[in-house]
Amino acid sequence: MKRFLLPFIGLCALVVATPLLAAKPAPVDSEWEEVAYGLQFMREEEKLARDVYLYYDAIYGKQTKTFSNIAVSEQKHTDAVAGLLDKYGVDDPAEKTKPGEFTIAELQALYNTLVSIGTDLRSALEVGVTIEEKDMTDIREWIEVSVDYPDIVQVYSHLLAGSASHLDAFLKALATLGEE
Repeated sequence: MKRFLLPFIGLCALVVATPLLAAKPAPVDSEWEEVAYGLQFMREEEKLARDVYLYYDAIYGKQTKTFSNIAVSEQKHTDAVAGLLDKYGVDDPAEKTKPGEFTIAELQALYNTLVSIGTDLRSALEVGVTIEEKDMTDIREWIEVSVDYPDIVQVYSHLLAGSASHLDAFLKALATLGEE
């Protein structure tokens, strides 16, 4: 898979964000609490993707439909996780937040960093690549935590397939830019 490098300024911001990209949730006391936290984390992480893509669509939407198309899908992802939160009676951290607002501090900081990196269309698309790669890593980890909950694993598996598709779309959009 062809990789694209962020411009120097974006790369500097990404270096600053690297600890945030690798941030793991705080340890919890029981297996269920970890599964429940995973649902909350995934709800906000899917919302983060949607919110970043909507932010960049407002700026670059006339140049590409990639952000708007994927934001629609991310809304479906966040809604699917919200359904699991409701089913299991877990508080929904995203229920009363506005676009760009997150209750998990690491995701708030990551959002703030990611929206500052996209200073042009190329770097904004590269942010999309970064988000989808992070999502895929996190989803795989939460699948492992949730193996005793087949419905959660099923939703996460759909999110994983969606992220792979989104990653391909961002890479294709970047390749198209390279041809211009």
